[in-house]
Formats: sequence, structure tokens, C-alpha cells
Amino acid sequence: MASLTAVRHRDQRLEARVTPDQKELIERAAGLYARSHSPEESLDAVKGVRIASRLPCDGSTNPAEDVGMITTFSPAGWERSFHLDEFESKYCRHVDLYFFCVKHGYDHWKEAWASDSYRPPIAPRAWLNACSAWESKEAPQYILSGWYKEGAPGHKLPWKQAVLKQVSSDPVTYEFTDPNGGTARVEIRRK
Repeated sequence: MASLTAVRHRDQRLEARVTPDQKELIERAAGLYARSHSPEESLDAVKGVRIASRLPCDGSTNPAEDVGMITTFSPAGWERSFHLDEFESKYCRHVDLYFFCVKHGYDHWKEAWASDSYRPPIAPRAWLNACSAWESKEAPQYILSGWYKEGAPGHKLPWKQAVLKQVSSDPVTYEFTDPNGGTARVEIRRK
């Protein structure tokens, strides 16, 4: 089995073989000119809460901590949501084929987990990595944030970020209230 460094060098060599014309053709074929607007584009880390894995980062592996995220939303108020986002300093923006990337992006927040008031969460747990990448001693950055959308559910109105307040320390619980009076609470349960 090839080492991670050897695989990265192979990927860079394969990526270097693709001409700009080929990259443009791949972009057009995949229809990548449509842009999505997600709340993470305007994430304000000051309004959110930093979350970290309790597992140590040893620099050779990347263990992940299983964390329960139990959400509760009051029936009143507007559409509300919690997001756990992970910071990525370099990522593939268009056509990620593992060994080839059409266009790289830098410095963005990637959604790792989400739960909102009108749909149940996909999973009531999140995995927090101890390291930002394999063979790295750097810890990843996670931000837990609360969001609300004014108006009736389903309308294409912008999401606005709310300030999270810690209301309990055992278990750790955060809460926010939207301007219409609806509350949202997330309880973080660690094993």
C-alpha cells in the first residue's frame, strides 16, 4: 500500500497533466456554474461557540470522538437551525475525483452536522476529529452556530445567525431565541 505522501505526489502529477482547456471542459460538462448560497458563507465565529474533540492528536492517526447532539425547538417562532462547521484551509471547489481537482478553494467553513426545526436531524450525533488531517499535529477548528430565517418556512429568505448562550454545563447546553420568540436548544452529550 502506498504511503499518503506518495499518493499526494501522484495526485499532483495527474493534476498537472490536465490542461486549462480540459479543466474548462470538465467544469462545463459537470454544470458547475450554478452557485449555492449556504449560511456557512457568512459564519461569524464570535456569535458561535468553539467545540473541540477531547481526544489527543498524536500526529500519526486521526481519531474521532462520537458526540451526541440533542436538539429541542419550541413550536413558536420562525425556522431555526443549528450547524456544526469545520474550518478547511484548502479544499476542492469543483470536481473532486480524489486524484484530480478542477479548482481548489481556500479558507472556508464546511458543514459537519446540522439540525433544524422543520426537519429531524440526519443523525443526532457528530464526529469530532482530533487532528485536522492525517499525519498532522494541528487540531481542527469547529464552530457550533445557531441560525433563524424570518417568515414562513420554505420561503427563500436569508438565514441570519443568532448569538448562542450557554445555559447549562452538565450536560453542556447552548440556546438562542429568534426575534419572533422561538427558542432553540442543543445539548452536547459526550461519552
